[in-house]
Amino acid sequence: MQFNRGFPGVPSGRLRRAPRRFLTTGLAGLLAGAGALAVTTGPAAAGVTQYVLPTSVSYTDARQPTLAFPTTAADVPVGTWQADGGMHTSRAYFTFDLTPYRGKEVITAQVVTGESAVTDCDRPRELELWRTDTPAAAPTWNTAPAVREKVDDVGPTAPCPAGYLELDATEVFRQAVADGRDSLTLMARIAGDHEENKHFGRRMKKPGASLLANGAPDVPSKLNVAGRACADGLLIGTTTPILTAEVTDPDKLEPYAGDQVRATFAWWPVDRPAERTEWTSSDRYAPALIQYTVPSGLLVDGGTYAFMVRAADEHAASGWSPECRFTVDTVRPPAPTVVSTDYPAGSGFPGHGGPGIAGDFTFSSAADDIAGFWYGRSGLTTYAAAGPGGTATVSHTPAKYGPDWLDVQAVDRTGNRSTQTRYGFTVRNTAPTVTDGDPDAWLGQPREFTFAPNMTDVVEYVWSLNNGTQQTVAADAAGTATVTVTPTLVRNTVHVRSRTRDGVLSGDAGYTFSVRTAPFVTSEQWTFDGMPGAPAGTEGSFTFKPAMADVTEYVYAFDYGDLRTVQAGADGSATISYTPADAGHHTIEVFSRTSAGVQSTSVGLAFYPASIAPTVASEVYPRNTTGGGPGVPGTFTFAPHSSVTGVTSYVYQFRGEPERTVAANADGTASVEWTPSAYDNEYGGWTELRVRARTAAGVTTDAQYYSFRVDPQSPLVTSDVFGWQGGAVVGQTGEFVFTAQLPGTTEFVYSFDDGAESTVAAGADGTARVSWAADSPYGHSLTVRSRTAAGVVSGPAYYNIFIDPS
Repeated sequence: MQFNRGFPGVPSGRLRRAPRRFLTTGLAGLLAGAGALAVTTGPAAAGVTQYVLPTSVSYTDARQPTLAFPTTAADVPVGTWQADGGMHTSRAYFTFDLTPYRGKEVITAQVVTGESAVTDCDRPRELELWRTDTPAAAPTWNTAPAVREKVDDVGPTAPCPAGYLELDATEVFRQAVADGRDSLTLMARIAGDHEENKHFGRRMKKPGASLLANGAPDVPSKLNVAGRACADGLLIGTTTPILTAEVTDPDKLEPYAGDQVRATFAWWPVDRPAERTEWTSSDRYAPALIQYTVPSGLLVDGGTYAFMVRAADEHAASGWSPECRFTVDTVRPPAPTVVSTDYPAGSGFPGHGGPGIAGDFTFSSAADDIAGFWYGRSGLTTYAAAGPGGTATVSHTPAKYGPDWLDVQAVDRTGNRSTQTRYGFTVRNTAPTVTDGDPDAWLGQPREFTFAPNMTDVVEYVWSLNNGTQQTVAADAAGTATVTVTPTLVRNTVHVRSRTRDGVLSGDAGYTFSVRTAPFVTSEQWTFDGMPGAPAGTEGSFTFKPAMADVTEYVYAFDYGDLRTVQAGADGSATISYTPADAGHHTIEVFSRTSAGVQSTSVGLAFYPASIAPTVASEVYPRNTTGGGPGVPGTFTFAPHSSVTGVTSYVYQFRGEPERTVAANADGTASVEWTPSAYDNEYGGWTELRVRARTAAGVTTDAQYYSFRVDPQSPLVTSDVFGWQGGAVVGQTGEFVFTAQLPGTTEFVYSFDDGAESTVAAGADGTARVSWAADSPYGHSLTVRSRTAAGVVSGPAYYNIFIDPS
């Protein structure tokens, strides 16, 4: 077939432009440029779809047979058209780069194009696509490349004009890649004699190729067993190891995941290759680390095994990886032995070495395959490799004196770890002894400290106060030294370490001391040792002395009360007088203040004035029990404390009543009569009497507190109809019988459900009856008190009622 022949002119015609359309089918959206799509047609899809644009586009013109027309335009002319007073016939050439697909299999290939203009849509589309040789340069009509084969007709039945045309070109692309060609050139032309007929001419959009190609996965790499990379003589310490391999695939679309791949693991005993076992993973996106755990019961201690891995996608598989061999060793080594001549084992006093003094510790094991030892004092934090004979010697420096230890664990060449050995030893306290020569020195006053050694051959001391500048002082022939410090803080620490002639430092003494600033407090009348002092009511004194220089005043308070201030004398001391009103526990709190306003710390002390309170007695109303009753008079007798003489009167007060005074008899006693007019319901009948004695000398003693309970003499309440256990119903009427216990009762005061009070007269026999009708179900209450003609009221009686629901 001759393609490069000339052709006669034909009448000119107007090209019909293709209307703009929104393309939604096929790969129309990719016509704007090259790109790639990850295929997701199924869970095991393989390969990556690439939308490839031609690397070169050109067309030829029979009217200008020696010229080439390379172009980057969006469309090219195909067939015959009229321009510049003449007819032009063209063929279009598109060259695609195949180098990215070397070694891959083309799965599908579609050429995607369209029509931007058509001369006459009444004529059939006779657009053909042919494969040609790839020209070295853009071809002319006269230098057109050799035509090899027809690919197919382009959209012969598609509507006209077609914005989107698609042509299956799988075989031509597949064969070109299989033949190892670097490029593929396609030619578009109008079929046969119609090529010279302008009614068949059109403008063809620059085509692209949608290529789905697949490369076989790479041979798996990075094989490891139980977290250990494959190597000669590999040992593992488990019979259920995890086998791991990295699987990669050349079909990868950044930044997305690549192809889906699976791995097949094959493993077998080295001495029994026929017992080969294979396992295949599920699909993973490459690259992937894929693991397989050998089931239990299949590997044995001492056995040597091999495994290899290959990868596969939907279309191709890699070769097998090199085999990885390993031997199972699950025997743990025995616990290690630890020895040290610098720090021998045991808790014997005073110990050896010292804080900051390094010592050697040697670890060994009875196993013959020891690789090293993990050790540490607070966890196994440090590793020491074993030398010849499976031993290791390490240096360890204790941080403080007293009991110490090292935990040690042996590790064999497989990585198996032994149980731990705890090596205990005692570190000698080498810190120097510190003696405070002036423990009572005030703040800001110099004081001497003497350092004495706890090591031999000490030549000097390194010391500081409160972590200040380190200083050095030489030791005398006895190894001691004295320094003077002037503390400016209340709490202080002297840090001191001794140093021997060989330069060995001791531990830090860390001697802490406090400088007292709180004043000293004394009293002749009261001590602060918990013992009773002078009786309450005795005037005494407290003396304050300073523990700081330039004290001008003291601030003090008794029993956490108001603060008071007293000026200091020339010697910095002060004395105050105080008369405690009550016996028992009292407190005094004091701090001092200098002329510059510097305030000392406080001192708080407790003291105990002795009790000289009078005694109280009553037959009707005994102490701490129940007696008498409302309206019942009682006599209370007051007697002085055995140590008190000259009592002339007593001041007494019953709770809720005004304070009263009664004169004492010649023997110092007195009696008063008291009659409660009512039962004190707020306190449950309990009443408190407070009594103080007064002497002719003007002394008022501390108070005696006398507590007793008034008998309520509450009335009795009964009913044959109503009770707390139920049995009555709404609307039922019944009587309550009130029986007085208070002598002289003339009436009863009562209320139902805490409502308004009512009264009912008491009969000659001290009883009364009240009728009541239940108006609602469930719980009700009745409260009743007795009252005499003189207005004396008893305690209340409470009666609970339950009305059954209907």
